[in-house]
Amino acid sequence: MYDDYDNFLVKADGPILEVIINRPAARNAITYALEEELERLLNTAADDDAIRVVTLRGAGKLFSAGHDLKEVAAKYVAGGPPPHKVPHLRAMWYFPKPIIAGVHEYVGPIAQDIVAHCDFVIAVEGTKFSFEQARMGAGVIAYSPLVFQLPMRVYKKLMMAGGWYTAEQALKWDFVQRVVPADELDTVVRAWADELALVPPQQTKAAKLGIHRQYELMGLANMALVQNALSGHGSADDKKFFATVMESGLRKALEFRQTNSDESISQV
Repeated sequence: MYDDYDNFLVKADGPILEVIINRPAARNAITYALEEELERLLNTAADDDAIRVVTLRGAGKLFSAGHDLKEVAAKYVAGGPPPHKVPHLRAMWYFPKPIIAGVHEYVGPIAQDIVAHCDFVIAVEGTKFSFEQARMGAGVIAYSPLVFQLPMRVYKKLMMAGGWYTAEQALKWDFVQRVVPADELDTVVRAWADELALVPPQQTKAAKLGIHRQYELMGLANMALVQNALSGHGSADDKKFFATVMESGLRKALEFRQTNSDESISQV
């Protein structure tokens, strides 16, 4: 049931479904195919009565670099700015069971949106949450719970100027529940999963979906109506960035993106 995924390692261990993003050679970069595969995986887990909790991790040195910029660049160069994904909350938002993310080292754009759709987040000390890509024009991620989960001026800094923050800052904002040493991440994530698995599924489902519906009524469900009319893509620097990705590689493009950027200001 859980052995036919190209981008994930999946293991059912009692009531816990352990999901690992498995593209370490590509820094676990998120592709459109990976997003579709994750949705399929969660749909399967939603119908599996044996599963009560899902954990989400990243294989290798970091959780995820964010969206695969080579894929985005190819679409951009071929026909202008890449289209937004279908404007709705991710399947994770409607998934009726708890999802616990365990993140380490680096969480890039889009990967942060995926983490925002999880119910609980455990982070390794010093983990960097980055939206530096906004320096080249990306706009706000439409239909993201991030707008409710981060303080407004933090969100503005990330989206308007590009920026990043640490796990320790995220803990102060309650974006993550715990910050732990690297060698304790697996243990703490599993402990949280075991604890949640003790709660009757009808309780966690009612609480999760009820809370999410309240946030939708507060405006989350209508955000795309505003955001779809706005886009950060299309500037000269934006076009040069993606052209550099295609012509000279991602490393050169990232060097161009960070030219003259003050790291002390870039951090939120």
